[in-house]
Amino acid sequence: MSEPVQLPIDDMIRELSSEIMQVHRWLAEQAGLNTTDLMALYYIRNGEGQATPKQLAENLGLTSGATAILLNRLEQRGLIQRSPHLSDRRAVLLSLGPAAMAEGIMQVRQYLREANAHIFDALSPDERMIVIKFLGDMLENTKKALNELRAKSHPK
Repeated sequence: MSEPVQLPIDDMIRELSSEIMQVHRWLAEQAGLNTTDLMALYYIRNGEGQATPKQLAENLGLTSGATAILLNRLEQRGLIQRSPHLSDRRAVLLSLGPAAMAEGIMQVRQYLREANAHIFDALSPDERMIVIKFLGDMLENTKKALNELRAKSHPK
């Protein structure tokens, strides 16, 4: 009996990323959002009230105009709130609005954690540290590569 074919690690990461994006696409559709709207909500949630429109635009790769339209759309639905920055009166801070939680949009994180809990729990502490380091390094390097690609395609 032959051993199953194992995909190269970069192919496995791409497949996992694709499956996670399918979950996000489905969730966005269910909430009447597009994927960019959902990614904006995730970024704002992770910023815990400290995310700015400029940071959001950089993270999503959007122009300031596209970001303004996005934020207006999310604010109209009660999904985000804007508040004055405490130390910079010209700046605005973004946080999730009441509708983001009421509509269950942000619960996908918990759903995926619960769906994968048995996989996380099967890792030894040493394995967990290796996985965390690997994913952290991949994330950091991928962000760097994306920033370099963006800089090359839009030189200043």
